[in-house]
Amino acid sequence: MKYLFCIVLILVGVLFRMVPHAPNFTPMLTIALMSGLYFKNKFSILLPIGIMLISDLFIGSHAILPWIYFSFLIIYFLGRLIKDNSLHVLLGSIGGSILFFIISNFGVWINGGYTYSIEGLITCYMMAIPFFKNTLISTVLFSGIFYSIHHLFRLLSFRYQESQT
Repeated sequence: MKYLFCIVLILVGVLFRMVPHAPNFTPMLTIALMSGLYFKNKFSILLPIGIMLISDLFIGSHAILPWIYFSFLIIYFLGRLIKDNSLHVLLGSIGGSILFFIISNFGVWINGGYTYSIEGLITCYMMAIPFFKNTLISTVLFSGIFYSIHHLFRLLSFRYQESQT
């Protein structure tokens, strides 16, 4: 069932990256978090990074991509730290959204999006607040959906195994 869940994450991730969507309203932070939570092998980080790399070939590149990828790595490791329960997933989603906001907007500022001053940094973060709303809502929403799907798959797998005995 883990493979089926992995396929669901890949399909949803690619779909949301390729179709028009509201700014920052994607499941990608959730995919990074869930990859860390549910896939414990050393290659599981490739799931969110692979989706990003492949879709970026079609979407295009920009200067803050390294900062975005770095934030995904941090959120992936956050997923490795949390427990598999709804409260931890909710808190991980909120924490991941905050981390993404801090890291990605620091990348905007450092890449010359605003003046190199404390005022420029503050302005950068202030201007990004409307985007944070979409990030937070989508990450919490997709985390709830993916958490539920994962547990449904686990329940179905358990029932299937019971019926085979």
